[in-house]
Amino acid sequence: MIQPDQILPGHSTALPLNVEYRIDRISDLVHGRWLDLGCADGGYAAEILRRGADEVVGVDADATRVAQATARNLLGATFTQAVGESLPFPAQYFDGVFMNEVFEHVANEQQTLAEVRRVLRPDGLLVLISPNRWFPFEGHGMRTSRFSMWQPVPLLPWLPKAVASRWMVARNYWPRELIGQVRAAGFTIERSGFIWPVLEVYPWLPRYLRDYYQARVRLFDRLPAVRRFGVSTMVVGRRA
Repeated sequence: MIQPDQILPGHSTALPLNVEYRIDRISDLVHGRWLDLGCADGGYAAEILRRGADEVVGVDADATRVAQATARNLLGATFTQAVGESLPFPAQYFDGVFMNEVFEHVANEQQTLAEVRRVLRPDGLLVLISPNRWFPFEGHGMRTSRFSMWQPVPLLPWLPKAVASRWMVARNYWPRELIGQVRAAGFTIERSGFIWPVLEVYPWLPRYLRDYYQARVRLFDRLPAVRRFGVSTMVVGRRA
């Protein structure tokens, strides 16, 4: 299991509180067979199973991560190496697809969404969570021709996209952009919202501040003027 002080951009963030918080947001939707697309070390797959899925299939482009997930020996879960643009499953195979902080990294967004729609059963659900440009930090860091920075970069997401995209390591979306892509791929929008950071990966924060914030993080999900500044946007689409 990856520890908080080992987190770098692109690593799994399947730490206990983060996993519980995110899957809790969709726990009422979990049933049947789910695909964890970009499963990393299998932490989210384990929680999806715990919340009521009959079966979870995890895929990741990184063979090392697939091996880590397989080593969990989860009853009801299997893991294989694949990319989102070419999923090795028959049509209409899954009841749900979970994509957590993966969409911003895929080579082809439209092809990935088309594949997701193909493998979903009629009325199947896509849960897509991806970086929110309203959040004032770019969590993946930045890269220029002269240097790279792997710590969160303040205000980079708020720069014009033509400028920011030159330096961003991964994509970042305005909520309306992410919703628009899901809708254009043939999904009806069931719900959308924002995901807040739970601060498990910042051990340098004073413990009392971290505990105070974590006890109240779900409150931010419901505050109209504040909620849009969450670290990620969550879109739930139903296969039309």
